[in-house]
Amino acid sequence: MQPSSLTSWRSQFAADIVGESPALVEALETIQYVAASDCTILITGETGSGKELFARAAHRASTRRGRAFIPVNCAAIPETLLESELFGHIKGAFTGAERARPGRFMSANEGTIFLDEIGDLPLAAQAKLLRVLEERTVCPVGADTEVPVDVRVIAATHRNLEEMVAQGTFRADLYFRLAVVPVSLPALRDRAADIIQIAELCVARVRDRIGRNVEGLDECAKAALVAYAWPGNVRELAHLIERAVLLARRPRLSAADLSIPGQKATFARGTERLPAITAPAPKAETLSTETLDLRAALENLERDLIDRALAKAGGNRTEAAALLGLNRTTLVEKLRKYAA
Repeated sequence: MQPSSLTSWRSQFAADIVGESPALVEALETIQYVAASDCTILITGETGSGKELFARAAHRASTRRGRAFIPVNCAAIPETLLESELFGHIKGAFTGAERARPGRFMSANEGTIFLDEIGDLPLAAQAKLLRVLEERTVCPVGADTEVPVDVRVIAATHRNLEEMVAQGTFRADLYFRLAVVPVSLPALRDRAADIIQIAELCVARVRDRIGRNVEGLDECAKAALVAYAWPGNVRELAHLIERAVLLARRPRLSAADLSIPGQKATFARGTERLPAITAPAPKAETLSTETLDLRAALENLERDLIDRALAKAGGNRTEAAALLGLNRTTLVEKLRKYAA
């Protein structure tokens, strides 16, 4: 249970961060404690785990909230343009520099700069960034003088910077300068209890934005979401839900509607489906207190549904596949799997 102070802080500064898992709450508490200071924060976590949301929460809760928040994807800027993009350039500094440009650090002056994917920064750029952090000045490309800059730095990466330091691909002095306050975000698969809450929020947001009549998720869809490993984390979940709501043909999304990778369910657009079958009540052995193996329980349910569909279709695999919302090839693959 969250302390009331954190609950209030979240509603004010981090309302878009959803979940109650201990690791997520711990990360939020760290941000809450240090947001008001100007200390550098290093946020680590897998791609799609919400690093920018945490950075924005820290900015909103800081004394710089009225100033700019400038996100920079270090992996997306060509190495030849990095110095100019980050620190700016003067007119005539290089071919094509027809006018001066302030750069991202100067644009974030008195505000916050968010250096995403800092682990992808080349060593030469790392040295220049370290000098900016130490001296609090930038030197635009082509300039002879340093320009003072007042900026709060928040960095993030999906890489293991400690390993990179050991391998010589990331500067140790820059790592220590960035990791004043380290914040580690959990992967979505490690906070399974939050998956349904996030998914239902995504359904509501997409539904309201595009005007679809989708009420939510059925129980099989929820079980399928929890069973999946989510290598792309919250970003993958949000995109999957958006696609499902856009293509929805019923008020509640089913597991088949979600088209979760590894759970192949293809649908022929514009074709009529046979009447859907109703899932049987879970068998007692499936819900035995001796096992909490969700994957085994889902397989048992799937096997039961396939048997009932085949019986209802008189053994016709094409009709049974239509009843299940599968194509015939997928059904045959599943029959071979369960026959093994």
